[in-house]
Amino acid sequence: MLDRTNNERACVGMTEFEWSGLTKIERRLIRLYRLLNERDQLQLHRLSEVLATSHKDPTAS
Repeated sequence: MLDRTNNERACVGMTEFEWSGLTKIERRLIRLYRLLNERDQLQLHRLSEVLATSHKDPTAS
């Protein structure tokens, strides 16, 4: 699982020139996320938190 705290700290000073390490789809997702209004960004954030934390191991069944 990703450590969000470390990832957020690492991205604070990121400039447009440092984006070369991201894939085309990652850059597109970031651009589309920025186009969302604040309420929609919050809803997407909540949804992604639920998806990230409620992952069930299919082999455990």
